[in-house]
Amino acid sequence: MRRFANLYIILFLIDAGLALIDELIVAYSFSLPYFSSVRYFVDYTVIALSMLLFVCLGIDRRLPKRVFLPLTLYIFWSALAMWPLSGIVGRESIELVSAIGQLLLGGTAMVLLRGLGGQNLLARELFESPMFSLRNTLGFAAINLLLLPFALVYTGLATTSYYLDQQTAGFMRLSPIGIYMTDRSYHLDEKIIRLTGMIHIGKQDYYEGLAGSMSSDRTIILAEGVTDQDRLLEHQFNYSKLAGIIGLSSQEKMRFDGNLVDLNALNERNPNAREQDKPDIARADIDLNRFNPQTVEFLNALGSTLFSDKPLVEGLAEYNAWVSENMTQERIAGVMFDILDKRNEVVIDSMLRTLKRYDTIIIPWGAMHMPAIEEAVLEQGFVPGVARERLSLDFRTIPYVELWQKWAKR
Repeated sequence: MRRFANLYIILFLIDAGLALIDELIVAYSFSLPYFSSVRYFVDYTVIALSMLLFVCLGIDRRLPKRVFLPLTLYIFWSALAMWPLSGIVGRESIELVSAIGQLLLGGTAMVLLRGLGGQNLLARELFESPMFSLRNTLGFAAINLLLLPFALVYTGLATTSYYLDQQTAGFMRLSPIGIYMTDRSYHLDEKIIRLTGMIHIGKQDYYEGLAGSMSSDRTIILAEGVTDQDRLLEHQFNYSKLAGIIGLSSQEKMRFDGNLVDLNALNERNPNAREQDKPDIARADIDLNRFNPQTVEFLNALGSTLFSDKPLVEGLAEYNAWVSENMTQERIAGVMFDILDKRNEVVIDSMLRTLKRYDTIIIPWGAMHMPAIEEAVLEQGFVPGVARERLSLDFRTIPYVELWQKWAKR
């Protein structure tokens, strides 16, 4: 056990050093893929050994917990992207911060070991006593069982945060306080494109503040919103019901004050008819008749279950049953292609068409659309500018007691 623990400390420090060097190489715009492969191989090895060593702490009482508990817990925290610290320092810097912290923690562990045995690694004298102690094992197991629910909740939140960050290119961030949406500006000469990540349900003052932040001078807002000319939808998607349950507002209640324009008739429009102190607003979305029939079927099923007048629990059960019976991986991919990719193509095309006419283009679309739109903006030569976060959903204001009472009655 002593050799295993000493090997762990050595690999812990090697992993920290490799990660620090790799992050510095990336920071200076170099690329060494083979070095990165070695770094991640050692990284995954240390994660696996951390799990094993954590279990050993409950079996071998001779292992100093004040030395190894911080090391193993730090590795677990780093594996979960150090949430919520990652939201503060930014996803671009979190791995560098993790490497520096790991190096400092490994050095601290060696200082503690020197105080215990007079050398930088575990001394042989520390392992002369018996290994197993029932009191140590039971105590360690009891503490872990007590903390397990909190660990599971934290892991779920950290994993969800990482998923949202990856799927929205950082336009949506989950924090212990609530959900933040990001508003970013991009500049090229005198032109500005502003991408505003949106969420369907949020605080009323979030939507009011966002609507009031739209400039008016030579500005166009490319609005989101699928039309239904052929009346294919059998149920309206109204988020107000779900929002009202948790005391929030919905995106459809947000109204931009501006001049409605048709992108296909911009050159024919009478400039005298425009109110000069308001931005132009154009619908830059597609009609439902361009969706695959299977996507329309899915949307109707969604509307008849989750967005109907049925109790939310009953509707959710019916929705899950319908999905299990009707949705395959291929159909899910087709739905996502319609909902995301097809609509992204339209708004990106609208953005390119309006670049010559307007100085500022504002695109307030759902956060899941933002990675593709941002990529198209950067391809035009725009440079990222100011970024601002807005708290769209505050966990502290949700009436948990009332919600629990309603669910308990049902």
